Amino acid sequence: MKKILLVALALTLGFAANAQWERAKKVATKGATKDLPVWSQIHTPFSTTDIYGNAVNVADTLAAGKYVVVDYSATWCGPCYRFHNSKVLEAIHNQMSNVCVLWVEADNSTTLNDIYGTGSNTQGDWTHYSDGDSVSYRIIDCASCESMIDPTGYVPAVYFVTPSGYYCHIYGEDWGVYIDQPASEAISNITNLINTSPQPGVAPVIDIQGPTTVINGSQATFTANIVSVDEVTNISWSATGATTTSGSGNTFTTGWTTDGDYTVTLTVTNTTGTTTKTINIHVFSWNWGNTMSYGVNISDDNAMAGFRGNSGSTSTWGAMFPAQFMSGRQYLNSVTFYAVGTMNYTVTVYQGGETAPETQIYTRTMKGNGEGWQTINCSGAVPLDQTKNLWIALTAPHAAGYVMSTYVNETQDDYYYCGDPNGSWAYLSEWRTMPSMGYNVTWALKATTGNTPSVAIDEVENGNINLYPNPTTGMVNIEAENFVNATVIDMAGRVVMTTEATTFDMSNLTNGVYTVRINTVNGTATQKIVKK
Repeated sequence: MKKILLVALALTLGFAANAQWERAKKVATKGATKDLPVWSQIHTPFSTTDIYGNAVNVADTLAAGKYVVVDYSATWCGPCYRFHNSKVLEAIHNQMSNVCVLWVEADNSTTLNDIYGTGSNTQGDWTHYSDGDSVSYRIIDCASCESMIDPTGYVPAVYFVTPSGYYCHIYGEDWGVYIDQPASEAISNITNLINTSPQPGVAPVIDIQGPTTVINGSQATFTANIVSVDEVTNISWSATGATTTSGSGNTFTTGWTTDGDYTVTLTVTNTTGTTTKTINIHVFSWNWGNTMSYGVNISDDNAMAGFRGNSGSTSTWGAMFPAQFMSGRQYLNSVTFYAVGTMNYTVTVYQGGETAPETQIYTRTMKGNGEGWQTINCSGAVPLDQTKNLWIALTAPHAAGYVMSTYVNETQDDYYYCGDPNGSWAYLSEWRTMPSMGYNVTWALKATTGNTPSVAIDEVENGNINLYPNPTTGMVNIEAENFVNATVIDMAGRVVMTTEATTFDMSNLTNGVYTVRINTVNGTATQKIVKK
């Protein structure tokens, strides 16, 4: 599975001050594939001892002209242990005389016994391999040693550090190291990193971060990823066929008003030489019609599927459809998503909010029907405010396993990939855009809208639903098999109350006729109720 997006990092000259991080460790899945490594300068190299009391000084190792590979792991991490037993790092350490491998236990809640495999929070003995061979590289128990780099917050996290003081993250990359990788390939990749790593007296190594497909009439922003030990003296940009251009230095913004194929070119010069990079851009006119879905076309932070994960025992995925695309969309008729399993999924629809959902306008829980596309028809349709962003969120329990999919397009090869809620994507506490997470992918989630309400509904028999007393002066009871929640809607179509309780109070509502949408695992029922 490949997820393509370069992440540009600002580079500064000289070593930065030492800093400490307090981060919970999470298990990483395969990372976003990049055309080039993203290089940054290290902070203060760590000096410590290994578990046997031997001194370890990274600064001295680098000063001796050696490259360093550091594997930050945790004893409880299953993928870390599998990577450990693949002996990839063992091969690099033993077969490459100019490379030193260090293994660092980076979770300060673990113990030395866990490293030896005798503790209560470990996958096994980290001083040996499953075949009984001993580990030959240094094993270090040092959570503070992460301060040498800007940690990912995930384990395993493997970094390649150069004598010139630069590092890049290499775990999970096709050009780096990964689980079950042939040793010969890992050594070849490290050799290539050595040959292309930042060195004094060489021209800049550059790449461009930005979209390769752009909507006609919109603005696209491109960022320079520049690695240069020598002083950079000039940065210039150009774009073929562009109608607007602005920016200089590391950032360049441009736009096109005619469909077609164009190029964006970056040229960077340092005191040694000049490097040029050109990428191809496809400009197209986009007409969603009645179905809005996030696919291959949007790479803008403001128009990208969002994500929020890990709230108690559930994870939430979602998409935000910007207000600029809402014109003419008066009703939300259905929501379709790709999922795996028969667990209960809850779809919640909001309007408003720029960085997080604001006002809830619809919610519905349904039971999954196995692997494939699943559609929730919004009973009677949901009125939309065409001036506000539309958010659609999908929540499922962690225990359910795979719950949601991403949609990936890579050189016209489209496929779906189910995201694991226990993997690296599900550990954010706030809504984030996919570019900000380093992925050029979007959730496979579609919203079908229209100028008139849809008549399609997923109804259960009203005879199986009992709503009483009716009329009511306040308290209302619901009897429904597999009840999930209920929504009370006034005659103007506005949601005035939502509840997950089978008994609720309408006494604060004005007198009149209301519609109660009763959601169950098996479908939805709607009944009228009179408040007097």
